[in-house]
Amino acid sequence: MFYDFFAGAGLAGLGLGERWNCLWANDIDPRKGEVFNANFGSTPIVVDDVGNVDAASLPGTADLAWASFPCQDLSLAGWRRGMTAERSGAFWEFWRIIRELQDDGRAPKMLTIENVAGLLYGDNFTGLCEALASLGYRFGAVMIDARHFVPHSRLRIFIIAIEGRIDVSTFTCEQSDSVPAVRRTPKLVKTVESFPPGLRKFWVWWNLPKRVESNLTLADVVTEPDEHDPSWFSDSEVERLLSLMNSRNRQKVEAAANGGMAVLTVYKRIRNGRQQAEVRNDGLSGCLRVPGGGSSRQTVIIVQKGKIKARLMNRRELARLMGAPDSFKLPDNYNSAYRAMGDAVVVPAVRWLSDNLLTHIAEKIRNIIPSSDQTHQSQRLYLNRSLKRIEQWKQNGN
Repeated sequence: MFYDFFAGAGLAGLGLGERWNCLWANDIDPRKGEVFNANFGSTPIVVDDVGNVDAASLPGTADLAWASFPCQDLSLAGWRRGMTAERSGAFWEFWRIIRELQDDGRAPKMLTIENVAGLLYGDNFTGLCEALASLGYRFGAVMIDARHFVPHSRLRIFIIAIEGRIDVSTFTCEQSDSVPAVRRTPKLVKTVESFPPGLRKFWVWWNLPKRVESNLTLADVVTEPDEHDPSWFSDSEVERLLSLMNSRNRQKVEAAANGGMAVLTVYKRIRNGRQQAEVRNDGLSGCLRVPGGGSSRQTVIIVQKGKIKARLMNRRELARLMGAPDSFKLPDNYNSAYRAMGDAVVVPAVRWLSDNLLTHIAEKIRNIIPSSDQTHQSQRLYLNRSLKRIEQWKQNGN
């Protein structure tokens, strides 16, 4: 059983798999709520600001609380304003609810928190880990790039926290240079090593197997658009797109035109005050981003027999890049579909984490009663620090 905070279109539940049942879901966006209900009608989603949710409204007792809290203030596009900024600061409402569930004796023994790699910059990650430690959870993180499962470059951090009095030593390992990169990156290692000794005691390195690499390509994702999708660009629109490319990016397209069929992707960005079209020709899509706020929509270029065609990625291609099955129902409105997928998690990446760690931990701890009610001495310190961060977040206008 799990609670799905910041659920969006519900792809986290798809990734967790059939052995997991969603007890409750929440998201602030009514358009995403419509997508969730269209696909998971048996679990109605609560469409409301998480700040209006209290623990008493959550049904039953869940083994896991999943939280893909807003990433905008942690990304480069959001200037890495941090977790005391308006949107990413929604994490503190999640923290509050878990604390309320603890007071009610119904707190999940496991939490999984997903976000962009930008979480590791500044003091955001340390602050989040202190918040988890203040609730008595032990935790570790893994870095997972979607490119290992689908043709989509999308690096994300997954933090798995376990009720601190439960022995999970069979699922952990010692951090060393031999630990595969799926478990850590140099930035993650450096950040953890910078923790104060008291916080470092709460950290674990999760033991995960080597992944099996996907053989999916962009050509496997590309499909014909339907009536609800953008159509192919006109010849003049293609020429304009090419004109926005510098010589290096133009050469990527020309090289593809000299071969057989090639699929490339393009994002428009502002460089030195000018709009430029930047081409990716490594067989991967660039990371999907939610349209709006200056972010462009991703363009697909198909080169075949010297002919260059281009259009915006269509709705089904977006869903396939996120690992959603073709049976997944998408809204007819293009922007709504783009937003639902751009804010989601990659299904097979979550499935890999679920199959190799989360489900096994849940099966072991579901019926375990913690052997001791000792509270770590530094929990109160981290609780006070977390409460100060919440005050700062509120002072910033929330």
